[in-house]
Amino acid sequence: MHVDVFCEDHAFDLDQSRCVLEAGINAGLKAKMHVDQFNDFGGVAMAVELGAASVDHLDVTGREAIESLANSDTIAVLLPAVNFNLGMAEYADGRAMMEAGAAVALATDLNPGSAPCPSMPTVMAIACRYQRFTPAEALHAATINAAFAIGQGDRTGSIEVGKRADILILNEADYRHIPYFFGGNPVHTVIKNGQVLNP
Repeated sequence: MHVDVFCEDHAFDLDQSRCVLEAGINAGLKAKMHVDQFNDFGGVAMAVELGAASVDHLDVTGREAIESLANSDTIAVLLPAVNFNLGMAEYADGRAMMEAGAAVALATDLNPGSAPCPSMPTVMAIACRYQRFTPAEALHAATINAAFAIGQGDRTGSIEVGKRADILILNEADYRHIPYFFGGNPVHTVIKNGQVLNP
């Protein structure tokens, strides 16, 4: 279970964000933050200090904050469908984050206000086109790193002995086709915890 706060202009400032997160931590929750979508207020540094599982958005995150992420266990979660939907020209610098050594994940941020996109393949396609991910990096970011961002990396996110059998079988001949073709649904079969949900 997590507590999340949006640290941004016209949302929660740093002091308010700390109050929310510390209250959640004291109640036994793990911290998460949405930060640096439009302004860099120092939210990444606070997230790292508080041992946050993840920080989301990071569109305007600077070099110093990227380095702090690279030296922490906090996952950088990029949300390129938000930028695409809002018609923004700039995206989070995923390439700089990966090169610095930060663990980077991808997510839809599905919501009716800024990201009405439920499609992870579309998110991967945007990341490859606008954030200079390779298809392999996008797949890694959408699976195992995303699992760690929600505290599930030891149980799911990759096919390994001892993990839950949460598996998607896709109608694609090559993993590189996932971000190459976009706008459709490549899912053939969903297996959740070893059970086939749609034969």
